[in-house]
Amino acid sequence: MDNINRRSFIRKSGAAVGALSLPALLAACGSDASSSPSSTTSTGSPKVTTPKIGLSSTPLASYVTVMSGPVIGGAKFGLNATKKDFTVFDSSTTVTQSALSGKLGMIGQSTMAQLLLIDKGLPFKIFCPYILVDDFVIAARGLTDISQLKDATFATDSPGGAGTTIADAILVATNAGFLVSDIKKKIVVESSGERQSALANGDCQATIIHLPQANQIPTSKGKINLIGKLYGQVPDFLKECYSAKTDWLDGNLDTAAAVCAGLISNSQAMSKDEAAWTSTVKQFVDSPPPAADLKQIFPLIGQYGFWPVDPDGGLTDARVQFMLDLGHKEGLLKKNLTVDDVVDRRPLQRAAKLLAG
Repeated sequence: MDNINRRSFIRKSGAAVGALSLPALLAACGSDASSSPSSTTSTGSPKVTTPKIGLSSTPLASYVTVMSGPVIGGAKFGLNATKKDFTVFDSSTTVTQSALSGKLGMIGQSTMAQLLLIDKGLPFKIFCPYILVDDFVIAARGLTDISQLKDATFATDSPGGAGTTIADAILVATNAGFLVSDIKKKIVVESSGERQSALANGDCQATIIHLPQANQIPTSKGKINLIGKLYGQVPDFLKECYSAKTDWLDGNLDTAAAVCAGLISNSQAMSKDEAAWTSTVKQFVDSPPPAADLKQIFPLIGQYGFWPVDPDGGLTDARVQFMLDLGHKEGLLKKNLTVDDVVDRRPLQRAAKLLAG
């Protein structure tokens, strides 16, 4: 697994692609190199190749499925993927540019980031989620109800960031009547670890962080209350998924189906077996969380359906429409996109047959 930041990507590509206009990026989609960003052909099926996969962030324990699905589960369906077939980029921009230049077959990132690409006219479609909801919570000191958040000092990331999108989803689902943009006293803190410190130190009254982070905050300055939860309160959220260029999907449906089937199969197995999940986390996550944190998260995975375990991969119309509506409410999406505009269901349909077979 490689890690590439924006500067090294530009150096390797030989051009300042970050400065390209949208038409230039679209033109790059038509290059011959973009038609087959795969590595070797797997022995399991002559139609299944091992794709080059780009991720916009390093895999974490709650969505280790992004890597373990294709590698462990995919082996059952003809994929011959390893960690070396994944490249971790430092942003949505760089992973997208690499896909447009033909260096990648698939990209994994937040659903909202995927929708933003399509909203801008880039030829991508979502085809397989790898995490539906996560262990994010709105943790607060001195607040007991989410309605109080509007007048509090709230730490979150930049507009369009995962933290802000998740906080907005919780506010919408709980009918709070306002969004993060309506909170007057906000401080921008990009990483969840730094937001945890901000709440612990009293620099904010509330923030959006992971459950174990909230539970780790000392109570010497006051009890930490969970006034909002992504799991349980936002059943139609769709956190992160795989997408690919439409021409890649047209030419690699069997590969995409094997990825989907592998991901669902791996999710099914781990959601029932804590030891298997813990072992997989140690294998694929660079800095595994403490055992105590894993113990907190695992019961939630099955209870609230973190991972896609059903044949439809969790890619329901309701989930996709919720994310489209959320993007419009946040002012991020400009076009009136439909579910069919952003989703290609063919890989999951083929995957269902593989899983039943």
